[in-house]
Amino acid sequence: MKTIKDTAITLLPLSASHGLMHILATVLPALSLLVKDEFQLSNTTVGLLSFAFAAAIGFGGIPSGMLSDRSDGIKWICIGFFSTALLSAFLLIVPNFLSVALIFIAIGSLLSLYHPTALSYIAKSFGDKRGKAYGVHEIGASIGGAIAPLIAGFICLFYGWRFVYPVLAFPAVILALLLIGFQSGVKCGRKRQSREGQSNINDLIVFLRQIIRTGSIRKVYITECIFGFVFVGALTFVPVFLDEAKGLDPELAVTLTCVFTAGGAIGKVIGGHFSDLLGERKVMAIGFFLTAPLFFILSFLPLFWAILTLAVAGTILPTVLSAIITSVGKEIEPSRTGIAFGFLLLAGYGVGSISPLLLGLVSDSFGITAVFYPIVVAILVGGILNSA
Repeated sequence: MKTIKDTAITLLPLSASHGLMHILATVLPALSLLVKDEFQLSNTTVGLLSFAFAAAIGFGGIPSGMLSDRSDGIKWICIGFFSTALLSAFLLIVPNFLSVALIFIAIGSLLSLYHPTALSYIAKSFGDKRGKAYGVHEIGASIGGAIAPLIAGFICLFYGWRFVYPVLAFPAVILALLLIGFQSGVKCGRKRQSREGQSNINDLIVFLRQIIRTGSIRKVYITECIFGFVFVGALTFVPVFLDEAKGLDPELAVTLTCVFTAGGAIGKVIGGHFSDLLGERKVMAIGFFLTAPLFFILSFLPLFWAILTLAVAGTILPTVLSAIITSVGKEIEPSRTGIAFGFLLLAGYGVGSISPLLLGLVSDSFGITAVFYPIVVAILVGGILNSA
């Protein structure tokens, strides 16, 4: 049985790594406005970049999940961080948008290594304590997502957007080294478990059938698709909206995007608490229905009230994510958590990646003030799905 000290040693580097992963995944959508200005892009092209980045994260989740079920996932997290740090350096020298886009797609693929492997590792390592372990692990994500626009805005203000990922490469290397040290301490105890948890293509097929045939699991994954559509799209176009519709400078618009992400920590705690009291599906439905009118009125509000509305929406929306993760933890047996969370990543980022592309087309066709209306429709669909 793990001691409290062992648990702390395991979760602290993982939680910090989770925070960095969310910073790296959140920063690009927030930086899209500055990339747009440098290369003189349309909103549709900005959406295409976010689409490619999010799709790389999402579609990489399936092979990452299978790898995590076959072997110790810590080493794959280290590989992802080291490789991301190396690729980040090239952002300082590449001359054109195509090169930048290819680097970000590669970084997105590497970031896909994190979630399935880390969540599977926790599920296998903590047994009946994995609920608390997930909660501690999510603290990193909440903090990372909240401060990502602040970090990006601060670095951009002094050095420009190209320096954001190279600066973040330093903590990525440090955390990878810490995880290597941690891995060497637990490797012997993990060998037997890794062999017993090996997965193959048959496991993937079996799990797909489970999703298709089990209504409760199917609804959870559809809900994650909707959540990803809303969150990825909003994160990409909130800074563009603040710049074009509200007249803020690009660097300030990027920085103020933190009002949308900062409430995630509170929202996840609220969502987890009420999931235990009311049930996951009620929390999902309530979270969606409360968020829909906030996005609907956003375009009509003056700057102060628009920022306040974004802060409230950014607090309520993550309650849905807590309920989704709790549902997956209850529905899926630990031996398949790698594949399960890989599919969850695919649902959130893979399907969610469509959102920036669609919203870019909407904003170029009808103006930036119309950009949130498809999000409202998606949110209402999510609420109806979970209230039926």
